[in-house]
Amino acid sequence: MSIFSEPKKLKKWAIDVANACGGQRVEKTLIVKPLDMNKLNKLLDEFVISFDDTIQQRDANGTEEE
Repeated sequence: MSIFSEPKKLKKWAIDVANACGGQRVEKTLIVKPLDMNKLNKLLDEFVISFDDTIQQRDANGTEEE
């Protein structure tokens, strides 16, 4: 199932990614905050653009995995 199918899955994925990067450990808290759809859209757009740029650079450098 897609990480985008529900907010909880996306949050868990994001925390897992942050913790896999090392450094400070990210934890979930019980503080409830309202949804900030504008910020969420900007962050997801940033992810997609960065991902696409990375793939294009990899392809341009001939390092495509098969």
